[in-house]
Amino acid sequence: MMTVPNRRRSDRRAKNVTVEVERRSGLDRRLIVESATAQIHAVLELLTMLADHDALRDDSRRLLDTAMLRLRYALERMELE
Repeated sequence: MMTVPNRRRSDRRAKNVTVEVERRSGLDRRLIVESATAQIHAVLELLTMLADHDALRDDSRRLLDTAMLRLRYALERMELE
């Protein structure tokens, strides 16, 4: 007969560990937002080129138009901040 240790009694929960948090300056946050807006602008240009090629079916075209509208809305909100 073999004996197996009872593991239910041991405490295997994660321990609290302190982690340093890096605070960003206002300039860093602005640069991140500007970078994100530039990326969204580039994506919108690519999607517009795709939409202009008439290579999409009507249902795909509607989905693309909706996605572009949402991106433009997000971009406007980001630029206001």
